[in-house]
Amino acid sequence: MLQTYYTLHALAEAWRRELRGSQLIDAFSQVRRELVLAFAQPKAQWMVRLSTGAFRYVFRVEGYHRARRNVATLFAAAHGRTLVDIRVAERDRVLFFELDDASYFQCWLYGPRPNVLWVGPDGRVRAAFAQDDAWRGQLAPAPCPAAAVDTFAAFQARWQPKGRTLTQAVAVAFPLFDALLAQEVIFRAGLEEQLPAECTEEALQRLYAAGSALETALQHPAPRLYRIDPWTTQFALIPLEHLAHLPCESFDSVDAAVHVATRRALAVKAFREAYLPLRQTFETALERLKQQQQMLAAALARPERAEQYARWGHLLMAQAHLVPTGAEMVALPDWFGDGSLVQIPLDPSRSVVENAQAYYERARAARQERETIQKRLEDVQRRLPRLEALRSELEAISSMPALRTFRQRYAAELAALGLAHSTRLQQTEPGFRRIPLGGGYEAWIGRNARENDALTFRYARPFDVWLHARDVPGSHVILRLPGRTHQPPRHVLEQAAALAAYFSKARGSYLVPVVAVPRKYVRKPRAAAPGTVVFEQETVLLVQPQPPEVLQTANF
Repeated sequence: MLQTYYTLHALAEAWRRELRGSQLIDAFSQVRRELVLAFAQPKAQWMVRLSTGAFRYVFRVEGYHRARRNVATLFAAAHGRTLVDIRVAERDRVLFFELDDASYFQCWLYGPRPNVLWVGPDGRVRAAFAQDDAWRGQLAPAPCPAAAVDTFAAFQARWQPKGRTLTQAVAVAFPLFDALLAQEVIFRAGLEEQLPAECTEEALQRLYAAGSALETALQHPAPRLYRIDPWTTQFALIPLEHLAHLPCESFDSVDAAVHVATRRALAVKAFREAYLPLRQTFETALERLKQQQQMLAAALARPERAEQYARWGHLLMAQAHLVPTGAEMVALPDWFGDGSLVQIPLDPSRSVVENAQAYYERARAARQERETIQKRLEDVQRRLPRLEALRSELEAISSMPALRTFRQRYAAELAALGLAHSTRLQQTEPGFRRIPLGGGYEAWIGRNARENDALTFRYARPFDVWLHARDVPGSHVILRLPGRTHQPPRHVLEQAAALAAYFSKARGSYLVPVVAVPRKYVRKPRAAAPGTVVFEQETVLLVQPQPPEVLQTANF
């Protein structure tokens, strides 16, 4: 009900009594899409804050203060004028602040194009809060009064039940009512379960009577704040019967109630904007960690291949004389088992010894891969309980101070999730994605050819490491080192390579070769397209593609 005509009208009445005769001492903006009008009398000062943003509001605070920096002074030619009246348009949510030179501020806060216009006595706009160039010199728009519904016939004429809920139909019939007032009408009429199309004339009579009585009551404000849930406070201009079961606070003035309700709504909005992305990041990290655990456990459950490869190598070396040259398959007695024949695939382009050595190498790689998988699984199993405990602690938080304490207490662990100072992945000046890898190392990732070019040749230092998936299109990745003399550990280099593999066309492959080379050995050919490079002295790493969310949990 904060944004209804009735609330705006009640505010104007309250402000007129106190502010009339005061001087406009300032008009400025220090918050995006918020205008502040500051008024003063010999012994008092006030600020009226008006927002044209996604959350529209208007309320008054006592005192006067403005920031020293990042503040825009507005309507300077109006400063010093005396306020002679405050009013609301007839049955329209347009607020007027009238000055002693017959100019006025016309505040359109609740339409599709909210704005505050300073209008001269001739009805033309002198300046505008938003789109000033477009509005200057134009005739100010006229308010559009809502239809008066003062007879049952007028109510019936506006009754449009098709395709609407009962709440929507009542709000259309009473054009100055919002959903909350419409719900109160329905409750007072005793029609909570009724469908609009099923309303008889007798039901419509009850709705009209309840709505008319409510309009009369709204002329005599008795403001309340109802606590819907820990997140939501509902402002009401009068006591509401359908919310009577909820805890509520009573206020002596509409001004005070609107001030408290708006400040609470702004605080909740700020808290949710900080809290919800953080909670979602925890949920995503946990889900990915559980998926990773399942994948690693499944990989360990597969039959061990290293022993088979080593045995094939031994059999080939021991019975090389039985292997025909150029064969693609050979059957040899298993000297290490029951002596039955074992089918061994061969590379016909290689000798018997080369085939045996290839199987020894595959056995070594299989053992190494299994050891790596086992270590990764142990890491995941160690990190999961810690992450779940942090998530549970976060879910118990319901205030901004508690959230700040949580962030400070677990700053290092939140940094591993990329959330040390922001609810989103930190970004560098041109917008590169930054992924913390622990130990002061960071991966910087370009998002397109132009960013790749700037990242590599403008922002990377000569001693940083440049990485790119080999022979496929993809993002440039820069591993930022803590200092010139630092050499990245193998696991950090592999994490950066896993990101380069993930942000490439080879993302769907199980293993991807990634080139790693000091930035000083990367150069751009003359007249080449953005993102095109040549390099030398590279190292190739074979890694699994990993998204940032998985790698950011690695430090838990």
